[in-house]
Amino acid sequence: MNNVALIGRLTRDPELRYTQNGAAVVRFTIAVDRRMSKERKREAEASNQQTADFISCTAWRQTAELIANYFKKGNRIGITGRIQTGSYERDGQTVYTTDVIAESVDFIESLSGQTDNAMRRPPINQNFNNQPVNSAYSNDFNSQDDKVGDEGFFPVDNDDIPF
Repeated sequence: MNNVALIGRLTRDPELRYTQNGAAVVRFTIAVDRRMSKERKREAEASNQQTADFISCTAWRQTAELIANYFKKGNRIGITGRIQTGSYERDGQTVYTTDVIAESVDFIESLSGQTDNAMRRPPINQNFNNQPVNSAYSNDFNSQDDKVGDEGFFPVDNDDIPF
């Protein structure tokens, strides 16, 4: 299985390009903080050691257009996808590459910390094909299903939920 999930900040504005066949493609890099305590992070910064990994990513078609249109340098982005390795020749030397192919993206926050208006965000109730999200499942769940006492579930009273 080849699955990747990352949250990081864009290191520069994404540039949208198109292949000869007309497929949209965007390459971008995200800075992903390494997990470390505040104390260890300060020590690493003081000794000029990296506290983040810079990960090369590529997105195609509608995902590429979404990233190019709604994300800018400094925005936090969540991506899920897969790792892809490759190689090419440069000056007689083989160069090996590792990229994350982004298959879906999430809006985390803008550089200013605001999530909605700061990024000209698309409507949250639609996916990228302009189809309503969960439309196939809209009638599958009945709120009364959670209140089945015979199967060990306790009745739910919305006033008791703390959030």
